[in-house]
Amino acid sequence: MRESGGLLLVAADRQGVFSVSGQGHVVLPAAVRHWCRLQVGDRVFVVADLGTKVLVVHPLEAVDAMVAHLHATRISEDDR
Repeated sequence: MRESGGLLLVAADRQGVFSVSGQGHVVLPAAVRHWCRLQVGDRVFVVADLGTKVLVVHPLEAVDAMVAHLHATRISEDDR
């Protein structure tokens, strides 16, 4: 697990100590949550990059920023 630009990247590792639960939950240790300013129970948006076998964990704050940037660059004043 590592942080990159406010996102958390979780790579597959057969010798790793963490896994996805049967319910589809990824348990993030406290130190890892602090990297991305996450609190226990915070919801996140998780995307699997099948090519690299990496889970990308997007805090909702990062999703909000990406959507705002997309709208600011793609929607003209005339469209609003």
